[in-house]
Amino acid sequence: MSRGDDIELMQHVDGELDERDSEKMRAQIERNADLQTKARSLGQMNEVLRGHLEMSADAVPDRRFDALWREVKKAIDVEQPVGIWARITSWFERHRGHVITGAVSAGAVAALALILRGDSEPVVVHHGGVDVQPAALRAPPVIDNLETPGASSTVLNIEDEDGHMTVIVVTPADTVEGI
Repeated sequence: MSRGDDIELMQHVDGELDERDSEKMRAQIERNADLQTKARSLGQMNEVLRGHLEMSADAVPDRRFDALWREVKKAIDVEQPVGIWARITSWFERHRGHVITGAVSAGAVAALALILRGDSEPVVVHHGGVDVQPAALRAPPVIDNLETPGASSTVLNIEDEDGHMTVIVVTPADTVEGI
């Protein structure tokens, strides 16, 4: 029997296997005399160990247990603050470092922003990019002609009450007119 089987046998004796695995182990034990001996031995060892632990627990005087539990209760029973002001001050006591760090950081950022802001007008730099203005303020683009290899093009510049509009019509050269 392998080491893994011994562990499963111990789990079976301790009642740690689920019902299906326990049933399989019970069937193996019934067929194998060696496993039956191991299972009985493990059961006896389990009883001896539990008995020893129970006797050791009984040997400790009750007053020692009572004192031990009083100490545990003192450690657990942290006095809860009463009232809203007590809760707020209690929160600040627990999170004092975080609050101070946040306040100092915010002050440093505000001071830095004031120093770097200055009193001059903002400088606008154009790098030859796109003219960013509303369409109504821009001069309308005017296209006079358009080269289209292998096709013919017609450019219409239309001005009306809505503004300027350019229409480009491209017709492939191989298109037969009238169809």
